[in-house]
Amino acid sequence: MPDFGLLTANCEQILQVAPVSVMLIDAEGVITFVNDWHLANFARGKRDRDFFIGKKLQDLPGIVSAGLAEDIRSILAGRTIHLEAYYTNECSGGQSAYQNLRGIPVREGGRIVGGIVIREDVTRLVMAQHLLTENQAIFKALLDAPHDSIILSDLDAYILILNEEAAKRRGKTVDALIGSSLYRYLPPEVAEVRRVHLQRAAATGKVVSYEERHGELTYLVSLCPIAGPEGRTILMASYSRDITALKETESQLRREKELAFSASQAKSQFLGNITHELRTPLNGIIGATQLALQGDDQEDQRELWEIVEDSGKRLLAIVNNILELADIDAAAIEPVLSSCDVGELVASLARGYSVRAKVKNLDFSVRVDPRLPSRLVGDVFRLRQILSNLLDNALKCTRYGGIEIRVKLARTSRMELAPNYRTLLFMVRDTGIGIAKELQGRIFEDFELAEHYLTKRLSGAGVGLSIARHLVEMLGGSIWVKSAPGHGSTFYFTIPFALPDYECRERAVVYASEDAVFSPAEHTVLLVEDERINRLTTVRTLSKLGYQSLEAVNGQEALAVLSRNTADLILMDIQMPVMDGIECARHIRNGEVPGLSKTIPIVALTAFANGKDRERFLRLGMNDYLAKPHTIEQLAEVLESNLRRGRGAGKVRLGA
Repeated sequence: MPDFGLLTANCEQILQVAPVSVMLIDAEGVITFVNDWHLANFARGKRDRDFFIGKKLQDLPGIVSAGLAEDIRSILAGRTIHLEAYYTNECSGGQSAYQNLRGIPVREGGRIVGGIVIREDVTRLVMAQHLLTENQAIFKALLDAPHDSIILSDLDAYILILNEEAAKRRGKTVDALIGSSLYRYLPPEVAEVRRVHLQRAAATGKVVSYEERHGELTYLVSLCPIAGPEGRTILMASYSRDITALKETESQLRREKELAFSASQAKSQFLGNITHELRTPLNGIIGATQLALQGDDQEDQRELWEIVEDSGKRLLAIVNNILELADIDAAAIEPVLSSCDVGELVASLARGYSVRAKVKNLDFSVRVDPRLPSRLVGDVFRLRQILSNLLDNALKCTRYGGIEIRVKLARTSRMELAPNYRTLLFMVRDTGIGIAKELQGRIFEDFELAEHYLTKRLSGAGVGLSIARHLVEMLGGSIWVKSAPGHGSTFYFTIPFALPDYECRERAVVYASEDAVFSPAEHTVLLVEDERINRLTTVRTLSKLGYQSLEAVNGQEALAVLSRNTADLILMDIQMPVMDGIECARHIRNGEVPGLSKTIPIVALTAFANGKDRERFLRLGMNDYLAKPHTIEQLAEVLESNLRRGRGAGKVRLGA
């Protein structure tokens, strides 16, 4: 038979050295046994065995603070309990700890006589688990922080770890993608390229980077091999960054660089061309003048002065175009609206250009739509300028055949939305050299020519068509061309006009007098000009036109002349010594000259030539504006219109 005494002694010895806390309790929960491990580890030598023996386990502070008193009583009720990682802040030694607890009831003859309570200190394990959980959270946060897709895979591209961005791009969750093939979610051609690069990275052990296109998106993919203990690649980290916006920016910068280079080339070509264009008429002026000064033949003299006049006009046209383009570039021009007869304006232009066409043995015709309203409101000056630029271009480009202007009423969707407006379509057709198709999109750009400036057959600075486009667009229209080399060109442009009754219903438009009787000899003009040459030529021109004239070299002298003499109109230079034209005009408008009407017409005669200067002088008291240089016809027109109208009927600028 077994020696039960020895067996009991051995069991007690085992319980004493077991690496867990062991307590035996009776049917009331009173502790009858506590092992050495408990005293050494949970009590930490601060409590001896006598402290525990005889006390109820469910009343110990550590059991109460952990909320386990009821669990201990349930053991005595016959239930086995198993609690894991519960926390107590009051162990027998005063420390806090995480513990596992197992309680087993002890029966004798079917009756509960006590229980065994085994407790294990799992503080280190729980803390390690907490640290692991925290590290996993930090690791996940690090993975999800960038906007890059990050995937860790094996060498067969099966996904082991990935971040939220990678899952989002594939329309799946992180958990759903783990274990799946990386290639499954790539287009076949993209997957094959990825496979080749991954194999190369694994074989070389070096990072491989390349750009990958997914439809409209571009990604920068980096494949980073990860080596095992033996130095051989065992895993592959894939990083994919969306660089679509960066590529678009690079493309935009590249386009802007190309445009800047193209513009630089165009300006260089323009400078070379404009030098030639300016020097040619200057050479004609200087050469003809020198010959005129040396010659005696009156017939030759007339031909030479005609050369001077023609070269001067050509030079003036070039300068005006360059200044106009500068004003457009600086947004210094605005529409100035007035009522006009478009048909009469076109007819007036045609009269001048038909003479020039006849000199070149060209036909010239005009066709105007009879449905055009007799009066429309628009910018007459700019319309004339656009047509003049197109007609000048047509005359230069045409040697045989003819030129035609057409104007018609265009039917547009604007009619329903704006019934008080009419859109006119203008066409200028020639039978000239034509324009190659590849150049048709460039001829309306600044400084562009339809020919190379060194080998061109026609003169021109390359700004006339550009000015026409800018002016058409400023007036709310559009311009285009149809042409073929050797078959001539047709330029089209549209401009909207307002009906007078609508645009002017609250403001009266004053037209020039229809009275054809006008006698310059009845009028005296005061010329205020500090430059001797300008005074000489202008006074002689006034005399040729039939006007009487007075002279002054500055504003102060002009006031003195006006106090002694009668004048009907003043031609006022702006920039002069002693007193400038603006200050002189202010004294006149303030009524400071005895016997002189302060409403006397004053015409600004100046080299300040842009549209904003014109508006400024009108606001400062001038009635009109005439830029230097000007033709005799322009001077005659300004004088007559202002003397007819007088101060009481100033121009109305609609929409200004």
